[in-house]
Amino acid sequence: MHDLHRDYIIACHAQVLSSIRSGSFHLVVSVEDLDCLDLIVWLRTGENAAARLVVSQSRVSRAVQTVCDLFGLSLVKSNGEWQVIGDQALLNLERRVHQEHRWRRGLPLRIEAQYYSGPLYCHPIPEDWVAGNFDYLDIHTPLQHLRTGVIDAWIGCYPDVPEESDPEFVCFHLTRLPTHLVVNANHPLLEKGDDITLDDVRRYPSLALVDGAFPKMQALLQELGLWNLPLQLQRYCQQHWEGRVASDLVVGYATAFTMGLFDHAQVILPVQIPLTVGDSLVVRREYASHPILLRLLARLRSKAQHLAASIPDVFLPESIPPER
Repeated sequence: MHDLHRDYIIACHAQVLSSIRSGSFHLVVSVEDLDCLDLIVWLRTGENAAARLVVSQSRVSRAVQTVCDLFGLSLVKSNGEWQVIGDQALLNLERRVHQEHRWRRGLPLRIEAQYYSGPLYCHPIPEDWVAGNFDYLDIHTPLQHLRTGVIDAWIGCYPDVPEESDPEFVCFHLTRLPTHLVVNANHPLLEKGDDITLDDVRRYPSLALVDGAFPKMQALLQELGLWNLPLQLQRYCQQHWEGRVASDLVVGYATAFTMGLFDHAQVILPVQIPLTVGDSLVVRREYASHPILLRLLARLRSKAQHLAASIPDVFLPESIPPER
């Protein structure tokens, strides 16, 4: 990057931070125009963006072009995802200003979640919030969207959430539950009855996502000799995830929250694995005590308590799981 351009960006950054803190920040791009760009990137299609914003798709397209022209960027679609091409430093500064504007003015905030936890916690959609598609299959994209201000909150999947010491994000942990190995009713492993061992399971393909999508879960499962059938999925698709377990040989993973997503009843193998998962709300640190966030958190915690009381596998993070 040219030195003068870099100095300009640094100066703009300092000015933006100062204006955010003083409450006198200025929006270079209109709220409506930047919303169109961010929602088409976040929600994947102009149709989805238009529906959330209650405008026409042509309005979305014009606004996207306006923002891209202003910042010297372009928007291209690759593998079904919209990508912003070019130096996004100034765009991301503007996004942060708009994010602060949403929180300060009580404008609709944006929440994303895992494919199974979105329907659990966000149906109906919480007041004050706009919901995502609930279909990301990695942690990096939602965290990047949080970091740049494209979204405002994310219900992530523990253990693949930021650490307690993370300087940017705060996690509010909601639930914990065990992960089970599952197969369909015709799987050859079931011929062994209760004598199935982990060595037996390792002889069959077990589902895996793109390398690094969920690094902590991946590391644990690979250490166990699992996670060896990688699927190139960027977004959740039931047919290509749970649906793969319909094969006579594939071993899948399920929790009490996801067992109902299979087309046919699955059999839980009598092999326990040390993978505890759960739901955690992730937000930027500066909004962790905001009244809107606290209202959302109270609703999510109430739902988590209901789940823990009604589903034997589910427990709250601060409680001790029952003996199994």
